[in-house]
Amino acid sequence: MSNGLPPVPPIPMNRCAPRSFRAAAVLVLAAFILTASGCGYLSFYTRQTTWRKAFENQPRMSLIQRFAPGDLLLINGRINNFEQGRGPLLLAAVSSQYRENEIVALTVIRDPFEGYNLFLAPGDYGFFVFADVNGNSLFERNELVGQTSMLVTAAKGNANNVTEGPAISVDYRNTGKTVFRVRVKVRAADYIYSSLDDEFFDPRYGNAGLYNPAGLMAHTQGFLFGLEDYDERKTMVIFVHGIAGTPRDWKFFVEGMDRARFQPFFLYYPSGMPLEKIGSLLAQFIDSVDKGTGTGRQNIVLAAHSMGGLVSLSAIEKLTAEGFPSSLRLYCSFSTPYGGDPAARAGVENAPAVVPVWRDIAAGSEFLRKVQAQRFPASLPFHLFFSYNDPSSLKLGESSDGSVTLSSQLVPVVQDWAIKVIGFNDSHTGILNSEAARASFLRLLENAAPTAAPAVEEPVSAGNTSAPAEEPVNSDDAPAPLEVNP
Repeated sequence: MSNGLPPVPPIPMNRCAPRSFRAAAVLVLAAFILTASGCGYLSFYTRQTTWRKAFENQPRMSLIQRFAPGDLLLINGRINNFEQGRGPLLLAAVSSQYRENEIVALTVIRDPFEGYNLFLAPGDYGFFVFADVNGNSLFERNELVGQTSMLVTAAKGNANNVTEGPAISVDYRNTGKTVFRVRVKVRAADYIYSSLDDEFFDPRYGNAGLYNPAGLMAHTQGFLFGLEDYDERKTMVIFVHGIAGTPRDWKFFVEGMDRARFQPFFLYYPSGMPLEKIGSLLAQFIDSVDKGTGTGRQNIVLAAHSMGGLVSLSAIEKLTAEGFPSSLRLYCSFSTPYGGDPAARAGVENAPAVVPVWRDIAAGSEFLRKVQAQRFPASLPFHLFFSYNDPSSLKLGESSDGSVTLSSQLVPVVQDWAIKVIGFNDSHTGILNSEAARASFLRLLENAAPTAAPAVEEPVSAGNTSAPAEEPVNSDDAPAPLEVNP
């Protein structure tokens, strides 16, 4: 009887391997592909073949963006003379390497994050910046306010997988015109959406982010989004979704937040990309918020689900190396596979087409070894939430939450970093709709950003030298307490 899915593509195997091992590997890989959005993988495999053949027949830089997302470089640069209140800017990366004035990537530059981030393949590019000067809600070719060029090469990438792009100065009063056509709609506040129910966050885009990263980036034209204008007086809570996820995954948690004191922002990223590059992106956002607050009152909380915890751990590693931001007050992870996934390794070794992120989440990967070897900042309170309810009717192998094994969620070195390890009788995705998990998280928010109480003067005596109690931090001598919610 058919299960409604197409057959798994043929899998090349080492002929010298024992037949029983080859059969087991095929079964593991087939299960991995089918459980990890099987239809999406099969479409990915088909598209990879189609795009590569199209490139051979008629090469274009935009095709490289699609069939080789793992080779793209993260370009980060500044925009000079960005004027608050003038609305967002549009940056177009244009190449003439294969086709004259081919627009390879677009990104919107928005308040309050005044830099630009692009993923590009190596090559020679022109960067063109547009503003909606005439106020008709369109970016158009005659509204060019800045431009520069850049030769993107892998050699320029630093240890954080970020290539520094040129600073681009904009001039709103002396506009130019491009020879190529541009006509892109402007949103009043391009990073703000009124609800997570907006079509922009539809779950189908999460699947696209895993198997077609360039497609998701064309959809979002950015990476950080919120539900209201940025306000440094509130605590910023940055939510990081997992593999094939979208910000909508966090809807239940956001609905419980006190929005008068906390404002949610969401890293909306293509989960098929290498995790270290996404971690670099997240680290830059946190660092820019930390350095951009004029009052020093900003508090930042980082909350991550599933693979988003690996992205967050990579960002924390980079922030620690560059000078840890004092505004990052709390990190919480939910059902994160800190030990990786053996099935992903089977995919890397045997699948006919490999999704780049599989190499990072494969058990024993170089990425996992690197993030686990870091010196976790003692000043950052970390709470590890894990789930242990496997809803599968047929349970095989290790105990899990239906997606991630307990041994992967509870890697000893990561437990040592945590102030507290808390278990919930929920499935891998169910933990994000758990009343108990949400209540625990909201209590932690209160501790990270307590309501300011009016100062009360007390008489001071010579003998009154006691200091207020501080939030305990993790130490090597004090293992994290374990709490399990039945």
